[in-house]
Amino acid sequence: MILTETESKTNRTILLADIENLIGSGDKPHQNDVQEIITSLDGAFSHLNYQTVVASSHRSAPVVWFFWPNSRKLVRSGPDGADLELLSVLDNEPIVGRYETVIIGSGDHIFANSVSRLASKGLRIIAAVGRGGISRKLQMAVHEVVKLELSVEEDFLSA
Repeated sequence: MILTETESKTNRTILLADIENLIGSGDKPHQNDVQEIITSLDGAFSHLNYQTVVASSHRSAPVVWFFWPNSRKLVRSGPDGADLELLSVLDNEPIVGRYETVIIGSGDHIFANSVSRLASKGLRIIAAVGRGGISRKLQMAVHEVVKLELSVEEDFLSA
């Protein structure tokens, strides 16, 4: 589904970003990494009016929070911590009826079931893929995959 310019401006969209996945590293990001992700997302989705929810580990939070000021910030450490915070938003908040489009800023398979459920309710689902790649399961669950333009390219598909 391609949106016209008028539809794009009125299409309410939420972007759920796992910063470590987009950067492709669980290490504490540098401010340049965060700014490059933001710039690339803005370039890819400038036609959409989107709200951002960004999740990170506690190690990444200070840099992410400082350099991504116009976003809702979530923090959770441990295995899949950021993913679990974003899943909580998808599964427990009123996404249906509030948004028409959901952008998942991650390629992790953990999102596949939740986004499939949302797609079955009529929402358009887009995966924004950074350096972390995308799982085949998530790739099959979304309507569109957008590869972000970042300075260092890595594998687009992961197992």
